[in-house]
Amino acid sequence: MTIVPSAPGEAVLRAARTVGTPALLYDLDAITTTVRALREDTADLPDRGLLFALKANRFPPLLRHLAGLGVGADVASPAEFRAARDAGMDPISATGPGLTGEHLATMAEHGAMVDVDGVDQLRSLLRARPVPREIGLRLRVPMAEQDRTSGRRASRFGAEPADPELHRLLDEAGVRVVRLHVHSGEVGTPERARLLASALLTCLRAFPQVRTLNLGGGLTTLYVDRQRARQAWKRVAERLADAPVRVLLEPGMLTTALAGYLVVSLRSVDRLPDGRGYAVADASGWNLFTWGSPRVVARVPDRGGEGHPHLIGGVTCYENDVLAEEAALTDPRPGDRLVFNASGAYTASMMRDLHGWGPPRQEVVRVEGGRST
Repeated sequence: MTIVPSAPGEAVLRAARTVGTPALLYDLDAITTTVRALREDTADLPDRGLLFALKANRFPPLLRHLAGLGVGADVASPAEFRAARDAGMDPISATGPGLTGEHLATMAEHGAMVDVDGVDQLRSLLRARPVPREIGLRLRVPMAEQDRTSGRRASRFGAEPADPELHRLLDEAGVRVVRLHVHSGEVGTPERARLLASALLTCLRAFPQVRTLNLGGGLTTLYVDRQRARQAWKRVAERLADAPVRVLLEPGMLTTALAGYLVVSLRSVDRLPDGRGYAVADASGWNLFTWGSPRVVARVPDRGGEGHPHLIGGVTCYENDVLAEEAALTDPRPGDRLVFNASGAYTASMMRDLHGWGPPRQEVVRVEGGRST
């Protein structure tokens, strides 16, 4: 059981009939449902807080909605930090290998929790002004089995907690580590969640002033089965039962992916030599679907009947620009609209721009049918 369904609600379907295409529609009610479910599932974690990973989506109305739900932000660049601040998100956690010491110092001065990614970044921060007296530390941890596609067993991000140079720099500068932070791909299983919590607890011995543990994100695979996710949080809560710490989580894709829909219009319809139908949409799968594989979940108009497999091609000249390989469509015609699911995370924030077609318009929708761009 997932948190939210992948089929669009009536508010999204109403908007899909009239919105200019291509368009990304975000269902704010579905996002609210997800946030409430996450809070319910993690209620046993000590003083837990949710931070939305802005790498998934930076659309200001969506961020303002999350801020209104009391969700903070996880940022990894100055642009993301500005977007989170402008939206009123609080707290804001900042970490990333590309951030300079000046970036981190400025963010800390404006109230962000900054977590250093390594020794050289710490040196850079200590040269900046003003130097925060309290920081967090991102730790390098083993990667999950499914994420070891490059052959590396440990994440390339984070610092080694026992590094003597790290401790020397902290001691000489009088800077305290008050947060520990891990993130290394998908959590995936309850056992993986427990192991991450255990790794953080072990590091508390080296950093006794720590009061916050950030378990990172990568929760989408875990939530394919909500019961399994609840089991994971139960194991983490049991592991942290005697630790006087706060727990932070950084869901990004999980929060918004299934709450977003891409609406496209068909520009032409043909047939391929292999027997499949072929339709060209006014958007590009190559440009938009970097980390996802959305599928067609609605048509406007819906002519019913048994569908025939169609390849939905994108608007670019790239041969492999495909939005769907075998969408079941009945009598598609130029001007028809298709609605793709799973487009609320990374679709806009990671889009490419082959041929300069530009981004789709973005709108938020609510159950009462209200829309805003």
